[in-house]
Amino acid sequence: MKLGRFVVDTHVHAQRFAAGSALAAEGNSDPAQRSYTDLAASIRKLVAYDNSARLLFDMDAYRVDMCVLLPAFGMSNELNAAIVARHPDKFVALCSAMETGRKAVAGEEPWTAKAAAAELDRLLSTGKYAGIGEGIPSDPSRKTTLGQTERLDQIRTIMEVARRHAVPATIHTGVVMGYPLTHHYWPETLHPIWLADIAFEFRDVPIVLDHGGMQGWWSERLVEECLAVAAGNDNVYLETGLWWTELYHKALIDPNIGAEKLVWGTDWGASIPLHGQPGNHPQVYAVQTRNAGPVRHQVDLWGWSLKQLWNLNIPQDDINLILGGNAARIFKLKVPHTRLFRPVSKGLVPQPDRSLTGSHGAKEKTVEG
Repeated sequence: MKLGRFVVDTHVHAQRFAAGSALAAEGNSDPAQRSYTDLAASIRKLVAYDNSARLLFDMDAYRVDMCVLLPAFGMSNELNAAIVARHPDKFVALCSAMETGRKAVAGEEPWTAKAAAAELDRLLSTGKYAGIGEGIPSDPSRKTTLGQTERLDQIRTIMEVARRHAVPATIHTGVVMGYPLTHHYWPETLHPIWLADIAFEFRDVPIVLDHGGMQGWWSERLVEECLAVAAGNDNVYLETGLWWTELYHKALIDPNIGAEKLVWGTDWGASIPLHGQPGNHPQVYAVQTRNAGPVRHQVDLWGWSLKQLWNLNIPQDDINLILGGNAARIFKLKVPHTRLFRPVSKGLVPQPDRSLTGSHGAKEKTVEG
């Protein structure tokens, strides 16, 4: 049985890297000796390829109706837009300042939040993209610690673009233990509570916290911080696809969160394996195992993730919101019929403040309720 009426994965990478030859060229020819750190450094220099054939296969296998495509390090906004153009009934895409980041890594131009915002403004003006993500752009060439005040000011510059175009923005939270995530690039991913200021200042902009604090590992500390930000702000949503069942319980019993503020998104396409430890808690969780090195197959995240939702004994209308209804509102998706999802009393997508959007304000769109 299909788990929901209309199923949407809000965090999908339809691009992939053939990194083996690049690592070998750098003298790392033994796959068993390669590390996630090596892989993270290499993919910034590679050209990603279209992996949508495998994605479409999994969508058919698990009966996923739509996916929101996100670019990650070294990926291309344009390739995602081309995939959407071929399958407009199955995909929408978010955009990030990929070219600004590429120029910074290549030493062509220094990275600035203003330049990244200008690139996003151009991309969103095309009408090809449904929001900003994955995460808020930052300087990929930076080698020193990025402090809270400086980083929040960078985020504010990007959030102004989201406000102007009346689109959602995603902000990355959680760690995966293999790829290096430091205070150089995304410090907010290690300190989600920082985002309370951003959520309050931009309460007319829908914000999705990527991973809901759980991109990988077993610690629930970052999830707790994400729950606090979501409970205190109507415009904040939590992505839950890498949560195990018990984590859903925390959000569902909170009267300021509930099913209305949760969206399913699994990071499909990322090199994140699942680790099993039967008899312990959690019994399975996502994590990059450093001594095992990068995975070389397409990890099956959907099978495990959907089972976590299957184990929830909650009304089906709540499941339908988590799996698709909330995503339809946030990303303004076209759905087969109206009234597929129960109306919500909180966590509504705020309407854009026309006094703030200026001449670039987006036209009103019909949003599934």
